[in-house]
Amino acid sequence: MIVVGSGATGGVAALTLSEQGLKVLVIEAGPQIKRNEASSNEPKDTLNRLSGIVSKKHANQSQHPGYWKNSPDLYSNELNHPYSQSKDKPFLWTQGKQYGGRSLTWGGITLRFSQDDFHQSKKDGYGPDWPISYEELSPHYDFIEKFCGIYGQKDNIKEVPNGKYIGEIPLTRNESIFGNKVKSKLNYPFIQSRGFDRNSSVKEDKWPRSSSVGTTFKKALSTGNVQILSNHLVESFETEKTTELASKIIIVNLENGQRISLNCDLIILCASTISTLRILLNSESKSNSSGFKDTSGKLGKYLMDHISISRFFSIPNTTQTTNKYNASSNSLPDLSGAGSFFIPFGSNLPKPESINFLRGYGIWGAIDRLGIPKFLQKDSNSSTGFLIAHGEVLPREENSVSLSKRTDKWGIPIPHIEFEWSENELNMAKHMESTIRDSIEAADGKIRRVDELIKVPYLRLFTEKSIALSGNPPPPGYYIHEVGGAAMGFSEEESVVNKLNQLWRCKNVLVIDGACWPTSSWQSPTLTMMAISRRACLKIKKI
Repeated sequence: MIVVGSGATGGVAALTLSEQGLKVLVIEAGPQIKRNEASSNEPKDTLNRLSGIVSKKHANQSQHPGYWKNSPDLYSNELNHPYSQSKDKPFLWTQGKQYGGRSLTWGGITLRFSQDDFHQSKKDGYGPDWPISYEELSPHYDFIEKFCGIYGQKDNIKEVPNGKYIGEIPLTRNESIFGNKVKSKLNYPFIQSRGFDRNSSVKEDKWPRSSSVGTTFKKALSTGNVQILSNHLVESFETEKTTELASKIIIVNLENGQRISLNCDLIILCASTISTLRILLNSESKSNSSGFKDTSGKLGKYLMDHISISRFFSIPNTTQTTNKYNASSNSLPDLSGAGSFFIPFGSNLPKPESINFLRGYGIWGAIDRLGIPKFLQKDSNSSTGFLIAHGEVLPREENSVSLSKRTDKWGIPIPHIEFEWSENELNMAKHMESTIRDSIEAADGKIRRVDELIKVPYLRLFTEKSIALSGNPPPPGYYIHEVGGAAMGFSEEESVVNKLNQLWRCKNVLVIDGACWPTSSWQSPTLTMMAISRRACLKIKKI
């Protein structure tokens, strides 16, 4: 069994297969790194970030806010791992090539899909449905949440079904006040977020449970059934003409450029959406004489992401007492997947008379968790918060990944990404902005620029160039929620993989990361990716 990638989905795949007694080889494009190399180390990290920008090895990834929080070593060198795009259609692709992949920079939010999220076209008539249901995925959500240790509260809101939680991360005092006001004045839903209490940027001796190397992949390696081959990039796989099954996988040693062909019985692709699509496109018969056949013609098409709007704001600091969850404390609580809140609308959106778009969105936020020291705050009598809305993007054929004529330093064709927001998403963004404004006003707050909140000389010169702070929706890829391109479906004429995540004509290749998604919903995708991975790998012995 070969698993490609050791991130969130690869860790689940390796664990699930190894616990069934199967022997697994994990192929990872990057190296193993030490725990202290993943956590934030200042001022070293800032110097490395500036170097990454000047050298252009992090030209695109540096525009993501996580780059300025995490170690820059967790972001791939874009000069070695490039991609192409149209000048007028920017796409920001974040890559993490190391043990644990992008799980090391994951924010750790874990909202489940609802039952309706799998069958949205039944309501609005647009696009495909999932060939699986919430009921099928629910026990796998249960397992992931219990195994990884998820914090949350059971709110009994159908847009975000309850999960299995080990406790709660308290809201700050001002978050509670904010939530009470948007509920009482606007009748908006409001919940504390669900997820992890730490991520890799926090300095601790052990890997955080939000990372695969701290949970699933760590446990998989302990079974003795898993080996890992690092610093090797998968180029493609080849199939037997008679059986149409994959028989060999071609990998490249990134240190010396040597190509190696490995025999294989089963390939599980969890390299992350665009990297997986690159492997599939290089392995399909149009590009590879020994490749598989995609009879749907949809491979690489219908790429999706989340459209987003973000705003910073201030609210009066009405609290007087001092405790660790209070804005007046010297030690403010951390921002994390569980240490934050949600306004989880889904498709049950406010102001229905103003809706001129399909699908829904939710709003993530936090107050008093940004770690801004008192001496940098312009107004010590107010508290600082943010709201970020994430909305579902419709699957559209023209949003796609294909193979460029350019190759990387190892001679492998690089991905070319075509993606732009449609009128549907731009209309949704306007509605998001209106809802965010209403929420802040209901809490007696005011939208602020960052330079209005923090005392840093010449800060505005930097914030004016920031994509996230421009006021417009950031380009696709910005929030690292890309999915689609090898959608699962009900027939091989309309989809790339079946409901068991197998390629229709090459059934010993499974696509279990975000590439297999037919629609995107609005929630952060990683928990659902992990649940899909476990479901698919548990069914392998039954295939």
